[in-house]
Amino acid sequence: MKWNWGTKLLLAMAAFMIMVIVFVVLMMRESVDLVDKDYYPKGQSHQDQINKRNNAADLADQIQVNIVADEVVIAFPSSMKSDGISGNIHFYQRTSDIYDKQAVLVVDSNNIFKYPTSALQGRYIVKIEWAYEGEAFYIEKSISLP
Repeated sequence: MKWNWGTKLLLAMAAFMIMVIVFVVLMMRESVDLVDKDYYPKGQSHQDQINKRNNAADLADQIQVNIVADEVVIAFPSSMKSDGISGNIHFYQRTSDIYDKQAVLVVDSNNIFKYPTSALQGRYIVKIEWAYEGEAFYIEKSISLP
């Protein structure tokens, strides 16, 4: 059977339309999660975040984040007194916000914070925001858990 140019054009247009419809349906099924629900106010306070990062970078001793046994151990500099440290820790997982964990920063007398790994699985960015003697600090560290 021989096809003329009109039939070939009609088949090409139909194939293109079907392809577009398939792509639209696939895109509509895809979940699109924003990194932050309130990204605009966070963007406005970006300079504050930069200042906190610079304060943390200027510390003589850096924060150490390690995985020991079944705990995430965060060691703060020994130059800071444990009773003056306050803040938050956010275990951020890039894949979905349902795996994110938040914790209030409570350090022991050795300037160590411990968090159980039983609630965590996969790769996380540990976002540590804390204040010491009226000065704010912020740092991010990556960890991988089995």
